[in-house]
Amino acid sequence: MKKIVYLDGLRGLAAFVVVIAHFVQVFMPSVIEGREEIRHFAFEEVLAETPLNLLFNGNFSVCLFFALSGYVLSWRYFRTGDRTILYSAAIRRYFRLAGPAFASVVIAYVCMIAGWGMFDDVRGLTGSSMPDPFAADASLLTMVKEGLFHTFFTYGAQYNPVLWTMTYELFGSLFIFAFLLLCGRRRIRFVLYAALVCWLLDSYYLAFVIGVLLSDLQHSGRDRLARVRRPWINAVLLAAGLFFGSYPYIHPAGTLYAVLLWESSKFDFFVFYHVIGAGLVLTAVLNSSRLQALLGSKWCAYLGKISFSLYLVHFTILCTFGCFLFLQLSAVLPYGINLLITFTVTLAFIMAFAHGFYRLVDAVILDMLSRWNKRMFIGAKRAGKKGGTKPVSAGEQAMD
Repeated sequence: MKKIVYLDGLRGLAAFVVVIAHFVQVFMPSVIEGREEIRHFAFEEVLAETPLNLLFNGNFSVCLFFALSGYVLSWRYFRTGDRTILYSAAIRRYFRLAGPAFASVVIAYVCMIAGWGMFDDVRGLTGSSMPDPFAADASLLTMVKEGLFHTFFTYGAQYNPVLWTMTYELFGSLFIFAFLLLCGRRRIRFVLYAALVCWLLDSYYLAFVIGVLLSDLQHSGRDRLARVRRPWINAVLLAAGLFFGSYPYIHPAGTLYAVLLWESSKFDFFVFYHVIGAGLVLTAVLNSSRLQALLGSKWCAYLGKISFSLYLVHFTILCTFGCFLFLQLSAVLPYGINLLITFTVTLAFIMAFAHGFYRLVDAVILDMLSRWNKRMFIGAKRAGKKGGTKPVSAGEQAMD
């Protein structure tokens, strides 16, 4: 079974938005922080308070990542009922995530000890209060522990702050595999879905549950999502999903998002609405051939292919090369022109570096895992059959 290209395209667009989000966080921080005194442009308030923030709402994109993981990691099992898929994917999951992530930590560490971090030098100009990513302990042992353990088991994110998502990805993935092994074919799973939704209502882990549920509805026997496959329903789902997904970083009081609040001292509205928005957008994509064609286009498919690499390397490049370029140009150019040039040149550098990282790191690791999977699982399964000709579907390629 091949990858679902249009879902890769959706992941690629989400990764691109994360890149934009960190540009905004560094160079137009009032849009994220809501502080008028650090505003550089008059339009920043509009960006912060309206659905235009979808252009840089990185947290919503992260929730899309999680929902996509729930769907992609489970759909083959629902199509085939083959438990080998789950065993194989569970064993490989840490290595699939940790290999590229650790490489990105090493790159950030090298930049740190080489003194290439420039974020601390530019935040006096930009006003950003984001913590300096190069202020971590520059110890080789700390770097190794962070890259291989804390990032995946304690929500650690030193050296490369974007890695805060990796613990969610690992634990969420392992939960999916355990859930499917225990009750993936039993009717009681729908009761458990409801219980999990209530339990994880304002948690990022809810996105994984929603992804698995959508996969279940679409691939367990018959396509139940087809019952709501109407153009107007897709339009409503997409619009609602994008509205919830644009829930702002700033406090929503006084904005059009104020209607989404209710009395609560502990509920995390920021996470809840982004997760719900991700689920609605994914549902609309699964039911819309037009969206699938758009997201399956050559450009989106390419973004999807390098999405993990793009996500992993962009922040380090932004806080080294990007900040250095901005600092050099700040002496001769107005803030707006400087920012435009810095964004264009740095984005081109990030894309080129992400492409190289994909070819030299991510693709190599995927190939190694795929070869290992074929030897350990597919090969063993074929050997156990006596002359059967039925094709084996247990993870023909490493699962994202």
